[in-house]
Amino acid sequence: MTDRLRTLTLLERLRRHEMAAEARELGDLRAHVATLEGTRDLLLDKMRTEARIVTLEAAPYVGAYIRAVRAEEAQINRAVTRAAPRIAELETAMLERFRELATVRQALEQARRTLRMARVAKEAGAADEHTLIRWARQTHRKTRG
Repeated sequence: MTDRLRTLTLLERLRRHEMAAEARELGDLRAHVATLEGTRDLLLDKMRTEARIVTLEAAPYVGAYIRAVRAEEAQINRAVTRAAPRIAELETAMLERFRELATVRQALEQARRTLRMARVAKEAGAADEHTLIRWARQTHRKTRG
């Protein structure tokens, strides 16, 4: 039974480590996407304000500026789109790890409960045996004396 406990404990620890690694990667990826989206939003806000301020000297460059900003926005959107499947994959994997971890924890608790019950039964049997030995000694003393 202790081998089963050790195995389940090891499996639980392994699942927790896997889940933690996936959570770190997911967090890093989400932070990266949030940074990209923040950069994109700032870039678009800047474009909206600066594209309106057109002086005669800047007029020929405004079109190129807007195209450059739109190209940067498209690049950011592609990066976000490329990250989306990995995020979904990690979320699914984490849900699966969570389910596996819950199952392992249930099995571990059941094994611990079974081991406790066996230990209690063994202790009760030992106590019963000691009681019978004392009773037999007392009975034997009474019959001899």
